[in-house]
Amino acid sequence: ESFSLEEVESPAQRFAPDRAMEDLWGMHHWAGNDIDAPEAWRIWNGEIGAGITVAVIDTGIDYTHEDLREQMWVNPGEIPGNGIDDDNNGWVDDVHGADFVNQDGDPMDDQMHGTHCSGTIAGVGGNGIGVAGVSWRGVRLMALKFLDAGGSGRTSDSIFAIDYAVAHGAKIASNSWGGGGSNPGLAVAIAKAERAGMLFPAAAGNEGQNNDEVPSYPANYESDNIISVASMTWLGEMSSFSCYGKTTVHVAAPGSSIYSTTPGNNYKHLSGTSMATPHVSGLAALVWMYRPQLTMSQVRDVIIGSVKKMDALTETTISGGMINAKNALEAAWAFEPPRPPANRPLGLAFEDTDSTINQYSGTIVVTAAEDESDIEYYQVYFVSGAGFQLDTLGEQIPATGEETYTVELNGSFVPSRYARYLAVVPGNSQGELPAMLSDASVPRIEIVDFGLPEEGARSLTWSGDQDSRAGFVEGTLSIQRARSESTITSYNLYWQQADGTLGSKIAALTAYGFQEPSCSGASCDLLEMGRTTDGTYTFARLNYSDSEKAVIAASGPGWVKVTMLNTEDSYDTLTVGKEVLSGNLSETLPMIFELGQEAIDITWESDESIQQWGWSFELSQTGDSFDFKVNSTALLGTGFALIPEWKGHEEVGEAIYVDITDATPEASSSSVTATNPRGRHLEGTIATSPIIKQSDIRPPTASKQVAAALKKDESEAPWLVSKQSGASGERFGDLWKEATVEPSAMAAALGLVRSTITLPKLMGSATPASTTPVRRAVEASLGPVLRDIAGDIYFRSVRVGANSDGDMQVTFEVETLKLEPLVLDYVEAHLILLAGNTQAGKSFQTSLRSALKKEHLAISGENWAAEVGAPQRMSARMLLSRFQRTAVAQSMAAPASTAAGQAPEGPLRRLRGVVTPATGSNAAPILE
Repeated sequence: ESFSLEEVESPAQRFAPDRAMEDLWGMHHWAGNDIDAPEAWRIWNGEIGAGITVAVIDTGIDYTHEDLREQMWVNPGEIPGNGIDDDNNGWVDDVHGADFVNQDGDPMDDQMHGTHCSGTIAGVGGNGIGVAGVSWRGVRLMALKFLDAGGSGRTSDSIFAIDYAVAHGAKIASNSWGGGGSNPGLAVAIAKAERAGMLFPAAAGNEGQNNDEVPSYPANYESDNIISVASMTWLGEMSSFSCYGKTTVHVAAPGSSIYSTTPGNNYKHLSGTSMATPHVSGLAALVWMYRPQLTMSQVRDVIIGSVKKMDALTETTISGGMINAKNALEAAWAFEPPRPPANRPLGLAFEDTDSTINQYSGTIVVTAAEDESDIEYYQVYFVSGAGFQLDTLGEQIPATGEETYTVELNGSFVPSRYARYLAVVPGNSQGELPAMLSDASVPRIEIVDFGLPEEGARSLTWSGDQDSRAGFVEGTLSIQRARSESTITSYNLYWQQADGTLGSKIAALTAYGFQEPSCSGASCDLLEMGRTTDGTYTFARLNYSDSEKAVIAASGPGWVKVTMLNTEDSYDTLTVGKEVLSGNLSETLPMIFELGQEAIDITWESDESIQQWGWSFELSQTGDSFDFKVNSTALLGTGFALIPEWKGHEEVGEAIYVDITDATPEASSSSVTATNPRGRHLEGTIATSPIIKQSDIRPPTASKQVAAALKKDESEAPWLVSKQSGASGERFGDLWKEATVEPSAMAAALGLVRSTITLPKLMGSATPASTTPVRRAVEASLGPVLRDIAGDIYFRSVRVGANSDGDMQVTFEVETLKLEPLVLDYVEAHLILLAGNTQAGKSFQTSLRSALKKEHLAISGENWAAEVGAPQRMSARMLLSRFQRTAVAQSMAAPASTAAGQAPEGPLRRLRGVVTPATGSNAAPILE
């Protein structure tokens, strides 16, 4: 015989008929330490009304979940799956929210935390499955993913998420995360959200500490839209892990062993102030749907003021109690809603006078209401493209009976990326009309940016007239783009007249946003930045320090090739676009990323602890110039003028001119180039310089000492005696006609050299039954030779593999602990000599043959040679000289190497990085 528990409703209760209702102790529990949800649902559960949008700023939401999909917010301005940014908000297919980790419009939860929080807020009630959220119906869950699969994210992404939520109409943002110190940018974002009317419940933290003494952010910011939430158990006690604070933590809510939704139509118990916070967010939604006329501050006061007092919370929270849904609805009904003015201003005007793009200045003109009897002031707001109120613009304008009010803005301002309109609303002590585009009575204007290009094309080249008829021209114009097209939408081509005026317009040549690499951030001066003779940019940060940050902005088309990366795994990162690289990636380098025409940021960040060697990469751009064909046409001027434009505004001061000569049967026309005398380098633009500074190049005496250490081979290696000629390196002697070597930077002594030995025809196969004997033979033959030169050395990372010809390859690293800077020079030089027809090379081959025989390994054929491949020199702090060649013995041909500055052929190797926890002010939001 079996039994089951049934919830029996009393006249004062209403239960959600869902399978897991008995697991939701926070909603209803026999011990009474719950939020009295069934009692509140008897009054209101959100089944009717306009609904409300709640942003879940977290790890995303499984928007396909059986208990959540009906409650998901849907962006009305986006057409799902068409690959187009339909609403022009900067996000493609952001149907249910946005993913700030991967920078796309798909906020699917790959962790579970955000989905769990969402079920507590608004799991569908009454559907007979799963759970019921505090707000059964009417909630629209906006998924804003800024925490990754590991539960960590960046403060900058949390700011972007808050801005998105405000711009798209979320009234509540649920924040079950925290970590790191106070961040001014995040504090400002929350304050702006407050001015826009957004409530901000935030987890108090799981460190079990007093937030009055040790602040936890964002819960500890002082904005009046924050509700800081502690966690309670079903016994009516504060959870052991929960943070608290008599003056900083507002309320408590159920947070221990909370049952809710997880991805894949699953459900799970979790604990934390993360689980307590969505109870508050859900209750705020329930209250606001019940009384939609209330302001954000009134809803906050209702929740904090209607708590159920508990002894355990008297000295640990501001309110001294746990939230109570029934009390909150009853209190909300008793609140007097605001009564904003009934009269409306008649008009609004603003004209931008700041020529800097995306900065605004000028005069605001408000046309007053015909009747100002109920109006005390006017307030101008930014409004998003989606139609929702954003931040204020300027101070309140007192209503004093004038027909118009003129306000001069002091200084320039930069609006939110989502701002599209300005709107003016009336207000008084009883309330203020919301600045919403949905209200046709609210005067609004579209923001029009008066901006001028900050620079123009760098050069304009005319090929010469190819039409020999008098009065006609034909040829090609070659345009070198501006170093940055961020302030250019097109280059307008005109005929230039003899008197200096412009003639007719020939064409508008579209700018696509080209960006020559430029660096911003406090650590730019620490980077080694240069440019090779073929135009490839080089960047490196070696021997880095704590708390560094630099952002290199660039654009394609082209490619980025990461040539070295060894950083503290997970904490010090080099982010190439969306790809986050960290740790020691020596086994997978080089890594090559193709670039389209779009802009790309390459961001370097280190935390406050362990450092490693550093990183280096190359960046090649192929789109800095383009051609325009001038087909045979009548000559209508004495030359061409090219003028940059930004959205209808031309900057003649950045124009560039080129004269033309009309070719005739008697006289030809030659090519001519004009450069922009006003062309400018943006601040931080890379100067042309070698990646290795001249002062770092190995002095001639060092190479002589290397040669002296190898006396018996000195006559066969004249290239060791340096004749340095700057960063371009030098040619080897006759032995190495096709090889070049880049000068080494002086090293920190602790380091290693990596090289490869190829053994042709070893046992007739590259895959013997065991590779251990091969490793022992190589170490036995090389060890004594290198120890004579470098002293204490040992082999590390010895690996045996095969090349495409089926030959055995042994790759190894030699590490030395000697502190003399020249030790690695000695090792490098000797490994090069071992590959050649030198005395050292011959001795090495004899020694290696003997070592292989001792290991009972045979070489097929009488004549064979060992190839020592291009040593790569590194130290524990920096990558040193990389020899751009392949050294081979005389019986083997050197393979062709990839041309400098070009991407290697074949498939690109890419590493999908994962953002991992960071520490410090750099952003360390973590799950609470």
